[in-house]
Amino acid sequence: MAEIPYGSLRAATQPRILLGLVLIAAAMPVRFAVSAPGFDSLSLLDIMLGIVAVSLVLGCVTKPLDVGYPQLFALLCIPMAICGSSMLWTQDRGATFRATIVYAEGVIAYLFIVRELAGASPDRVITYIRRYSYLLIIPAALLLLRVPGFAPEEVSAPVGSDRYLSYYTRLSHPVLGPSNNLASVLAVFVPILLYWGHTRHDRRCTVAGYVALIAVVCTLSRGVIAALLTAAVLAGLGNLVRNRRIGTQVVGKAIAAVATVLAAIVTLYQLNPDTREFFASRFSLTNVVIRTEFAVEAVDKIADRPVLGYGAGAAPGGIQDLARVHNTYLQQALNFGLLLGVIVSLTLVGMALFFFSRWRTSPAARVIGFTLIAQLVVFAVESSFEGSVLRVLFYLSVGLLTGMVRACEVPQASTLQTYGDLGPTVACVEHPA
Repeated sequence: MAEIPYGSLRAATQPRILLGLVLIAAAMPVRFAVSAPGFDSLSLLDIMLGIVAVSLVLGCVTKPLDVGYPQLFALLCIPMAICGSSMLWTQDRGATFRATIVYAEGVIAYLFIVRELAGASPDRVITYIRRYSYLLIIPAALLLLRVPGFAPEEVSAPVGSDRYLSYYTRLSHPVLGPSNNLASVLAVFVPILLYWGHTRHDRRCTVAGYVALIAVVCTLSRGVIAALLTAAVLAGLGNLVRNRRIGTQVVGKAIAAVATVLAAIVTLYQLNPDTREFFASRFSLTNVVIRTEFAVEAVDKIADRPVLGYGAGAAPGGIQDLARVHNTYLQQALNFGLLLGVIVSLTLVGMALFFFSRWRTSPAARVIGFTLIAQLVVFAVESSFEGSVLRVLFYLSVGLLTGMVRACEVPQASTLQTYGDLGPTVACVEHPA
């Protein structure tokens, strides 16, 4: 049997304290007021990413920067490069500068996560994903329970206002913001947790997957729920085409998931009086009409400046509602014009296609591909990608998913024998998606 290299074994087992601190900061990015040019506040996550950036630079002194997959890294960098370029024509240099910094933070978060998870086993990676999902849910649950210290941080929502009370009618996050924000972040981890729990018979992951799914449903975010359902249907059809059948276990767990979700909605409705008053509005088309009006107005503004747009983060014509039109693809055209906007949108699609391209060497990649399809649907109906913190969290999440794919890549026979006692890597091979 081949000897396990000391460096590889150490990388697979060493504690990752800084990674844990970054994930805590990402789950609760509390903001602090500052007096700095172009910025009026910094978050705990901003501070941690600053420390991380220094560690990445210092690490480059001894070894090359680990970018994960070069093709994926290039896709992640293209929007940042275009965003920075828009400083040349933007109508709001301050907003565009801040947007560029946010992209840079996202890239730093991705690089750090990839570096920290290099050499980790799949079970180790999924443990970080599981813990991070809980770290996101706990503050939201404490907010809903009105625990002191977890009230909404949103400055624009005075205590007692409808906006403020909306935080207590459905699951929202005290720092990340209203329910749609929390739902879009959590939706990234639901498929991989349920997949790993199913293929590995890991109850902890199955429970975490169900808890994350319940949390998404309790946000009552119609766009995110529809996106997850769309991805699930596409994945089911894909399995049916490939295998000519659907396993009874999968059907049973799907039924259990539906029953659990319905029970969660009923429980939230019964136990929270505020939810009962709000619930009927979820069947209203008012928001749909408002967002349609935003889209129509955005198209008119794009027609006025179709070549280069208005610059990242800029409000076209001073209309603040068009700084976030609840459609990522229209937003890119507003920011960068039609050509560059389409390129940015295609990079988002390219991320999903990249993971699908690796499903033969890493079965988990196929699940992650469908996860990103769900995100593409969310981007069509939400403004989550435009959120300063949410964009960083998206890049961070891609880093976690990349770490999972790398950990699950099919090794050579000699490597299987060498690491056979570790188990998880072999499991990725034995239980394809």
